[in-house]
Amino acid sequence: MTKKYYRFFWGFLKKQEKWLNEMADKGFRLTRTGRAWYEFEECDPKKYRYAVEFVGEKSKQNAKEYAEFLEDCGYKVIFKNLNLDYSVGKAIFRPWAEKGGKIATTAGTFNKELLLVEKENDGKEFELHTTEDDIKEYRKTVRKPWIFFAVTVVVTLLICFGAIFIAKEFNCVSTRSALRVGYVGSETLDAWSGRYTLLDGIMEKSIYPNSDILRIDVETNSGAISIEIRDNDDKIIFDEQNMETSYFDVGVSGKVNVRIKADNHKGSFSIE
Repeated sequence: MTKKYYRFFWGFLKKQEKWLNEMADKGFRLTRTGRAWYEFEECDPKKYRYAVEFVGEKSKQNAKEYAEFLEDCGYKVIFKNLNLDYSVGKAIFRPWAEKGGKIATTAGTFNKELLLVEKENDGKEFELHTTEDDIKEYRKTVRKPWIFFAVTVVVTLLICFGAIFIAKEFNCVSTRSALRVGYVGSETLDAWSGRYTLLDGIMEKSIYPNSDILRIDVETNSGAISIEIRDNDDKIIFDEQNMETSYFDVGVSGKVNVRIKADNHKGSFSIE
């Protein structure tokens, strides 16, 4: 009689190992695994012991040879995935791995990062690493991908927070509560433009002109559009309502805040 259990332990190797041994204590021997499932057959309780070994840093050849070595020692070995990934033909870069294992593919070591190792219970603790040096080296190997992952997360967060800070500091990203249909636009530090089938609502953006003249160009095919520009002291330096197709040159002296209000407007605007 076989039983299938759906479990996934991510990178918690000891937790997976503990669960496998608890299943063995209840009289279930591991026979097969999938991405997130384990299949067992009934056996005598406590007949088998399990260890979970991380081999994600190894090349395909070294992982295979290590598994064969364990089998020669009388153990049963099953490869298991560390992460949930169902893609086909995928390759992943592992900078923390050994030479030959840095590029993992579905045909190689990708989704084969763990070895589930089984032995018959002889009453002794099941340890694949027994010497102090071997244990230290293995723990260092297991820590490497987690350290790399942590550093990657921290760097990514710093980049994101830096981008948010810059955006807030320089207001270089527009804010909008407008409906835009067929909108094609461009936003830079010193210019803002858009062409569309329909614009309805309010959009705001700060602009840092590269000269002392700001050209405002509007095309109105239907609907209405109004543009208000304030200087860095929040003083209105331009305010035009229900603009027809036209252009204006506005004198500026640094950063300005632009507010566009559109009412079912079809056409375009350009501020640069």
